[in-house]
Amino acid sequence: MTNSTIKFVHVNKKFGKNQIISDLNFEIKRGEFVTVLGSSGSGKTTTLKMINGLEKPTTGQVIVNGKDVSSCNLVELRRHIGYVVQSIGLFPHMTIAQNIAVTPKLLGWNKDKINQKVDSLLKQVGLEPEQYKKRYPIQLSGGQQQRVGVARALSTNPPILLFDEPFSALDAIIRQNLQQEIKSLHQKLSDKTFFFVTHDINEALFLGDKVMVMNHGQIEQFDTPEALVSKPATDYVAQLLDTVRQNKALWEHLND
Repeated sequence: MTNSTIKFVHVNKKFGKNQIISDLNFEIKRGEFVTVLGSSGSGKTTTLKMINGLEKPTTGQVIVNGKDVSSCNLVELRRHIGYVVQSIGLFPHMTIAQNIAVTPKLLGWNKDKINQKVDSLLKQVGLEPEQYKKRYPIQLSGGQQQRVGVARALSTNPPILLFDEPFSALDAIIRQNLQQEIKSLHQKLSDKTFFFVTHDINEALFLGDKVMVMNHGQIEQFDTPEALVSKPATDYVAQLLDTVRQNKALWEHLND
């Protein structure tokens, strides 16, 4: 049995005449936390959306859990993939418990099983069930809502979780706290594959077991954070790393 969870084979993607993705090839193993780094227009979100079939490749194959996405049942595929986005997308007229229970209800789980799962997931993301499950999204902070979004994505125990810049709209302190929590969560759920899109290089280096750097629809480097920092493969990767070094130098100067 293969250990591969996500595989792209010679994938190209066009929108009209615009080439967004060019001959993309990579493989992600089960349990890896992969961060995808790139500026706007680099193709990182399009790549993520091809994993759960929200976008289809123009040519090439996207293989998820051993199945070609283009020929599989997309509803069934998405039941095995959690999806966390920047806008969170909680239903405002539903309580927190009802939001988390959306997919389990669709799958016909009984009430007791759903209630147990909701309580377990809220505890997992650091929210006390008795305090939060009867509240509505508007009664929660942005950071708390994002935690609920993660809990909802985990509701059916999917082997893959996709994150599309989930923390970019949050303030720096909340964002840093959630980065710590999501890293800790992955360590607890070591059999799950996390695919996390970001434009923040510090976030990418901190979270990822491996970092995929994209530019103009191609991979500049796909490696561990340590290898990325010590041996940048291209000028583009080196320029990204220079921004981190410049910030570090600024703080060192200010603290002198």
